[in-house]
Amino acid sequence: MKHLLMSLILLFSLLGCDSKEISSTDTKTATDSPYTYTFTLVLCMSSSGAEYQAATRFAELVEKRTEGQVLIEIEQNSTQRAEREIIAGVQKGTIDFAIIPSARLSYIAPDLQLFDLPFFFKDIHAVNRVYTSSAGKLLLSKLDIQGLVGLAFWHGGFKQLISTHPISSPEELKDQRFKVLESSLLKDQFNRWGALSFSIGEPKTLMAYENGVIDGEENTLRNAVKRLPDNAHITMTNHGYLSLIMTMSLKTFESIPQDFQNVIKNAAVDATTYQHQLAEQKSQDARLALPHSATVMESPPAFEQWLRQQSSTLLEYYRMRLGTELVEQVLQAKENWQDPRPEKLLVALDADMSGNSALSGLAIRRGIELAIEEINKNGGLLGKEVALVARDNSMIPSRGLDNLEIFTNLPNLLAVFSGISSPVVLAELDYLHKNKTLMLIPWAAATPIVSNKHSPNYVFRVSVRDEYAADFLLDGALEVSQNVGFLLVNNGWGRSNYNGLEKSMKQRKLPLPHVEWFDWGERDFKGKIDALVKRNVEVIIFVGNQVEGGKFVQAMAKLDTPPVVVSHWGITGSNFAEKSRRALEKVDLRVLQTFSFINKNNPTADKLVTRYHDRYNTKHKTDIVAPSGTAHAYDLMHMLAIATEKAGKAEMPLIREELQQIEQFQGVMKNYHRPFSGKHQDALDRSDYIFATYHDNALHPLKD
Repeated sequence: MKHLLMSLILLFSLLGCDSKEISSTDTKTATDSPYTYTFTLVLCMSSSGAEYQAATRFAELVEKRTEGQVLIEIEQNSTQRAEREIIAGVQKGTIDFAIIPSARLSYIAPDLQLFDLPFFFKDIHAVNRVYTSSAGKLLLSKLDIQGLVGLAFWHGGFKQLISTHPISSPEELKDQRFKVLESSLLKDQFNRWGALSFSIGEPKTLMAYENGVIDGEENTLRNAVKRLPDNAHITMTNHGYLSLIMTMSLKTFESIPQDFQNVIKNAAVDATTYQHQLAEQKSQDARLALPHSATVMESPPAFEQWLRQQSSTLLEYYRMRLGTELVEQVLQAKENWQDPRPEKLLVALDADMSGNSALSGLAIRRGIELAIEEINKNGGLLGKEVALVARDNSMIPSRGLDNLEIFTNLPNLLAVFSGISSPVVLAELDYLHKNKTLMLIPWAAATPIVSNKHSPNYVFRVSVRDEYAADFLLDGALEVSQNVGFLLVNNGWGRSNYNGLEKSMKQRKLPLPHVEWFDWGERDFKGKIDALVKRNVEVIIFVGNQVEGGKFVQAMAKLDTPPVVVSHWGITGSNFAEKSRRALEKVDLRVLQTFSFINKNNPTADKLVTRYHDRYNTKHKTDIVAPSGTAHAYDLMHMLAIATEKAGKAEMPLIREELQQIEQFQGVMKNYHRPFSGKHQDALDRSDYIFATYHDNALHPLKD
């Protein structure tokens, strides 16, 4: 008991090291220096480390390129200052530059936790791709609002499990106490591994070992090699990557002329190249420099598989906390699009993954992933594992075409799944058919996507078809009132709906109602609503996406008695409901859907819900984002698998023919009978559509 009490006292003293205030001696003071500016760069690494040497190179470059007008003095941090204190100093401008692990910065810039995800980076090349991508620049820019300038990412190296005893199984890891950098994600990681974690300052780590406060740590070899505990055991897991960020005080940056700002930025680029080269070499040297008393073992495959499995839901948990838009940008950036991966069969996704309708892309991705998991569990296809690759098109047709060009150069491509945007798919049709590329549509609804006049037709859809949707929307509107008005987006999707609505009105021998058109991204709907209300419109058929839908509903809520809104489903692939919560309390909004997990008496759907919760860290059916997109993609992927096996080869013309021959498939949406043998290759029809309304940010069916 006495030993335990002493350990706790030591632990709390070590954990408290980040609470210090910067002393007055740390404040910059004017001197008689011959330099115009004298700045301080603080780092916590040894003078023989890659970071110190690269920082020295940076200082030399700045001094040379400013002709001696800027001097940067390098201060090696001692035990006197914790990293939180250094960060605060950079924010206040009492420290000008610092090299800080991204995990340490995550308490002020949570998005940087993405770098801490276990098994996120396959190799150093994947890390470099993110560092140099637009996503990497975006992550650095997250520091701006915190008073920091993110100048560059530096390499820390892959992390290993270091302990005072062997760790090669879950049992040996359980309840062990590990030192980690300050990051909620890293604490979650060790919690899922059944271990305890504590954030302890680097200078006090050895003391923590000696006093029995910790049993181990996750760290890079080159960080730990000079202060390993006696008889250390190192398990080479490469489970995480230590990213470092070269930061500058925003106050300092803004206080100097622009030409000096440019010098600093360019010198940081050159110093970063130098640091990357040094870091790679020193990581190799560190393993050779390990003491003979240290035992090094490669991570057993079964143990690594267990670690990966236990960590698998962390990405999805933090995706919803940090935003799927950012996560998708980083995922796309780290992908090696030059790697043909001939050992796998590939399915591609071309969708809005980071724009205003990113949740639609996420829903489709998840439907495909869940189906692929089942397929691979049953042996894959044609004796190979199936993998998904995804690229963001942000609902921009030119980006979609760029994505297709990349996808069609991948060997063993089975098909491309599209996203929410009809204009993107319409722009891709000629390219698809010229290259005989199979496209599966789980969302985009424009009629000409499938009725495209190409023969043979390489497009198959499990989704709404505007021709049928128009009739369904009109019926829903006429149930409310004969005084109907249209409010439609002025693009290929909106015009496709107008054609369907016009046809349905003529079939009913009803006069065409007043139509208001709006541009994609429209923000001001007051004038258009006024024009409809002046014509005594009591129900508005709306076709648009979430940005326009949100502004429209908010404008409608300002009316004393707003008309009922019958909407196409473009608004549902987003956080529309969350942003429009108050407006939806006043506006009667009825949304076209095809599927809901709520009140669904379907064993296949129930099993899928359970797997969805397990994989994506959700609890309730209402947590499933854009359920129609997930259900459609799930069913399409399974039908693609059936056709691929029957084709016997990963050749899209053969797979296309077999899709047309599918007789029956029990999916989560419904029991399909010859889904693609008809004229349009549309697996759903009007009888599959339902109306839903929002309650507590989730869609609930109006009718079972």
